[in-house]
Amino acid sequence: MTPRPSLLSCIGSAIVTLVACLPLSAQEAAPSPAAFAETGPFFEPGQPLFHTQVEVTKEHFVVRGVLLPLPSGHAVLFDQELLRVAAIWLVPAGQPPVSERTMAQISYKNPRTRTYSDHPQPTGPLLLASALNPGAAPDFDALFSDPRPPNREGDAGRGPLPETVGRFEGVELTGPTAVLRYRVGQTLVREWFEARDTDGGVQLLRHLEIAAHATPLHFALGRPANGAQLSANSPAVTFTDSADGLVASLAPAKGVQRITFALAPADAPAPGPTPAPPALIATPRWPGTATAEPKLARLRQNGWVLDHVPVPEVNPWKRRIRPADLAFVSADEAAVVTYDGDVWRVTGLADPELAQVTWRRFASGLHEPLAIAAPLPGAVQVWTKNGLVRLADTDANGEADRYDNFNDHVIQSQTTRSFPLDMAIGPDGSTYVSQGGITTGTGIQSGGTGTPHAGAILKISPDGRSSEVFARAAREPFVTVHPRTGTVTGTDQQGHFVPASVGYVFRKGDNFGFPEATPEKLTPPLVWIPHAQDTSSASQVWTPGEGFGIWSDKLLHLSYGRGRLFLISPDFAAPTPQGAVIPLGLETDLPLLHGRRAVDSRAMWFAGFQIWGTRTKTMWSLGRLRPDPDSPIVTPVAARSNAHGVVLTFARPLDPASVTPLAVQSRAWNYFRSAEYGSGYYTLDGRPGTTPQGVSQTVLSADGRSVFIHLPNLTPAMQLELKHDFKFADGGPAAPGVVFFTVHQLREENLAAQGFPGVDLNKRDIVERPKAPEQIAAEAGQELAVQFGCAACHFPDPTTRATIGPTWLNLYNSRRRFTDGTTAVADEAYLREKIREPMKRRVTQGMVEMPSYAGVLTDAQIESLVLYIKSLSSREGPAPDRPTRE
Repeated sequence: MTPRPSLLSCIGSAIVTLVACLPLSAQEAAPSPAAFAETGPFFEPGQPLFHTQVEVTKEHFVVRGVLLPLPSGHAVLFDQELLRVAAIWLVPAGQPPVSERTMAQISYKNPRTRTYSDHPQPTGPLLLASALNPGAAPDFDALFSDPRPPNREGDAGRGPLPETVGRFEGVELTGPTAVLRYRVGQTLVREWFEARDTDGGVQLLRHLEIAAHATPLHFALGRPANGAQLSANSPAVTFTDSADGLVASLAPAKGVQRITFALAPADAPAPGPTPAPPALIATPRWPGTATAEPKLARLRQNGWVLDHVPVPEVNPWKRRIRPADLAFVSADEAAVVTYDGDVWRVTGLADPELAQVTWRRFASGLHEPLAIAAPLPGAVQVWTKNGLVRLADTDANGEADRYDNFNDHVIQSQTTRSFPLDMAIGPDGSTYVSQGGITTGTGIQSGGTGTPHAGAILKISPDGRSSEVFARAAREPFVTVHPRTGTVTGTDQQGHFVPASVGYVFRKGDNFGFPEATPEKLTPPLVWIPHAQDTSSASQVWTPGEGFGIWSDKLLHLSYGRGRLFLISPDFAAPTPQGAVIPLGLETDLPLLHGRRAVDSRAMWFAGFQIWGTRTKTMWSLGRLRPDPDSPIVTPVAARSNAHGVVLTFARPLDPASVTPLAVQSRAWNYFRSAEYGSGYYTLDGRPGTTPQGVSQTVLSADGRSVFIHLPNLTPAMQLELKHDFKFADGGPAAPGVVFFTVHQLREENLAAQGFPGVDLNKRDIVERPKAPEQIAAEAGQELAVQFGCAACHFPDPTTRATIGPTWLNLYNSRRRFTDGTTAVADEAYLREKIREPMKRRVTQGMVEMPSYAGVLTDAQIESLVLYIKSLSSREGPAPDRPTRE
């Protein structure tokens, strides 16, 4: 039987939706808005710049804006891609410069608030606006057309101008003034703004310092409002009135020129001489530090110990601190980037006791950054919606005063759901970045087609001046690079053509199919990870170095949705790379986004925060993971498939008496990859369900640490689940474990060389295990709701937290209205149908659906879930129609 492509998998487990599966037991711990520390304003007074998108008007969108609030109360919006002053307005008293609508802005005070598609807009009337064309060029005619190719569906994100026209270089902070730096052709321009009171009213002054240039330069100044006029203070400037506004042409000069353009009322005096650019002010803007008490040994399990390092919720600046990533600049210090646009320098991290962890502010105003790296001594590089920004402290006062545009080649979508997810530095100095693929448009799965770089991984040269698309069409990709070999690996999250969480070996030219209708070729993953194990994958991290002992040179996989850690055991030598996933049993209670290795190679550090809940109860924190010699390792430390079965390797010898076929259970299934969202489980011959993989023998290696498990009927499978219940020879604690393999091909390997001489592979009799009866009860259904993550989308009590799907409270016997206008009662038959085939009757068109559990749950398990949902209802009969979503 051919699997039906309409069967779906889990609701959008992605960082953009950050949907995960919170267990029922976590409801009571979910903090209410009142539980969050008091914060100051998102747009902090005195901060001289903010990177943000701005919808100036419905037809005028700035994707990468540099917002400059002036002390006078005016706001200047500079478009770093088109090198233009896009708009100027007067901010109403007591208001932020733009309406707070991006994800970071709207969730800043109340992290439970979310956004979908609204954009920030100016909060005051426009005093000036310019056309959507280059604002500066070495050629006059270049000011009247946009040379960048348009995107599908009209997305305003089109990337930077060709460097023959100009390039944005960055910003210098000089106290309260931000000085822009950009090139017009090859000519360097420094630009800053001032508001000056005169007898005729307020003059808004645009000061420019321009390097020598042999040919004229041209600036599109825009069109003033309310009868205001534009003027200049230099005879080297000539004006041309065009349909798009006033154009200033600047004559060639053999030396540096300083000129000023003034926006002022008609009767205001002409602008005076242009001052020199403001000098650096060495006095820190944020003197002082903040601290928070660490929670040592929060978790001690399976050879690891995990410490929680909370952020200083109460700090002198009343800043929300939601750490997204960290990068070590020395053994004792890391730079931590927050989703709210701040970078902090955190010291005291080399101390085993973490007795003096100190937070000091370093930078602010970045646009929803999610990744940070320290590629060179003294350089901190942040991956933001405005591109790759390199921060430098040139006056050594402890705060960044240069925000350099290292690279902005990645085309940023105008949508709120296209995120700069991850960044890794290769051993040759190249930077790999990944961008979220979900955008809000009319394309497949409401994803839209976005920009050419939506869902892409780009490789950027060590000098930042060139880039290439390395891989494309992922949904929410995270990327990492082995620091020695340069092997590029990463993750993606369940969705379109990706029916489960997944780990990849990224190779140049790979295509992952999102949101394409018919991809030319789908890259096979290194490993699949069942959704019940990982509802939302995040980053990966390698553990090179002797400090990790038996864990050295391993690949760890982070689950944002579950707060879990997995060990990936790769087989890179296979013709199609394949591997195994080993759950480490570490429930970190951290919303894991990124993991980074400490400089001394003796600890891993994690950063993460909640925005759209995860299973974890911790809202935001850092974490430190280090090997623990006092905690025995009970899971395998390596796993590999071959042509005849699998080999599991443990950290210490096993008890030979426990290594029997009866201690092993194995089954396999495939997913169905299609343009629909996700998949159920399918047997290897295409029917809903799973295929048992019988065990004929288990063979212990001579050193007692490895087990060959003979699966005589093994065939390639997308998912091979192997449960084991071995014991250890030293009598130490043991626990049942599970390993998930992805088997693309059956590889002949030398079993004797792996410690298994003389294995008789002709032994093919299967050892049968007795089957335990399945319980059908509401209590079993409640346990399944926790195990499979149903509670994140269907909270039994909707008053505790917003639900993604309908609350299960009083769902049974309610009346449901479908997109075709028909209705039905949510009786037992309806509940079974929605569990197995959620797309069959849609309640809300366009919403990403819930998982299809066809083949995932047995009939008995589905009946237990139905009983549990019924137990949450007091309704005797059908209720009236009510608004709902899937």
